[in-house]
Order: sequence, then structure tokens, then C-alpha cells
Amino acid sequence: MGPIYWYNGLIILGMLLSIPYFFIASKENRIIHTIVFVKLLVISATEFRSKQLGSMGINNYFIANTGYLLIGISLIFLYFYFLIDRNKYILILWVIYLFFILMNSLYSQPITTSFQNYTWALSSLMIIGISLYFFYSIFSNNRFENKNLISIPSFWIVSFLMFFYACSFLYFLSFNFSFDSMGMQLFSQLNFLIKILGAAMYLVMGLAFYAPLVFKSDVKLNDKYC
Repeated sequence: MGPIYWYNGLIILGMLLSIPYFFIASKENRIIHTIVFVKLLVISATEFRSKQLGSMGINNYFIANTGYLLIGISLIFLYFYFLIDRNKYILILWVIYLFFILMNSLYSQPITTSFQNYTWALSSLMIIGISLYFFYSIFSNNRFENKNLISIPSFWIVSFLMFFYACSFLYFLSFNFSFDSMGMQLFSQLNFLIKILGAAMYLVMGLAFYAPLVFKSDVKLNDKYC
């Protein structure tokens, strides 16, 4: 099928669809939109190069680990940092995550010879935790009071981030324990499902910033509900 196939094609589509927003971006969304665009660009390039090397029988672990886990996840931490009022604790989690990559590379899963599924598992837990904190802050601080949540870009992006990483957590964590026993057919089916979820997430990331243009932003409550 070549380096470009349906999965990477949908990632590229999400990236391309996000480009027009650069010309209409609101001030509050400009930084996080740029981060999301770079995230889509990095993942698309990583997927393209990994597929290309794999089709030639060349080791692609370094590209995958660097693109997906080092740069890609770091951009998610950066996204949450600006989204949640430049929260310094997110930067601390980011440093812990980078330190784990270093330790994992030195003592367990070398970055050039194996896919770091332990690192993926840790990043998934961190992203799920930060996402839950984001949703908690929405309702506890009335962050989007009288706003239609589906018109908020971050609501879409964080929802799909949490859903994707929650679903992929056990899948990648189980590599070392059940890969040999699950069989190639089951592995291929699960991998296909993860790619569907990933493609949906990246498409939403590319389209989410148009939500205020599609959905009504303000919500008017009846007096009896106030």
C-alpha cells in the first residue's frame, strides 16, 4: 500500500483541515491551535517515515519512539500546559516523563531497538489523569458557565485524547506479556481498532477549532432551572 495509506491519509487530512483556522484563529486559541497543528504534522511525518522504513525491512523503532513518544507526547503536555492556565504541575509531570524515557532507554527498552510500550503506558496514564483534572476543573470552577460544551474546541480534543489513550493503554502495556499468545490475527484486529480510534482522534483535533462556528456557543437557561 506504500508509505501513505488510509491511517496516515486521515492524519494528513486532519492536519490540512486545520490550516485555514490559522487565518481566523482567536487570540485565546492561537497558541494551542499551533501546538495541535505541529502535533498532527509530527505524527503524520512519523507515520510516513516508519511505514516507509518498515516496507524496506529497515528498523524503524527510533523513528517511532522519537516521533510518537518523545515529541508527540511532549506536545500533548505542552497543549495541556497552555490549556490549563500554564499549570506548573503539568511541566513537572513532563520532566518526570522525559526522565522515565531516559531510564527506560538505558535499562529496559533501548530507544533504537525496541518500541517503548512501558513509556506509552505511562504517558497514557498521565494523559488520562490530566484529562480528568481538566473535566473536574470545568465543573468545579464553572469554567465554561453558560457555554455550550460542544462549542468548546478543548472539550472535543481532551475527550478524544482521554478516550484514545484509555483504550490503547492495556493494548500497548500487554505487548511483553501476551504478544506471543494472542496470535497474529487477534493482534491485527486490535491494531486495526486502535488505528480507527487514533484516526478519529486526529481528525477531531484538526476540526475541533471550528466547533464555535458550527455549534451555538451561549446557553440560555430557563428561570426554573436557575
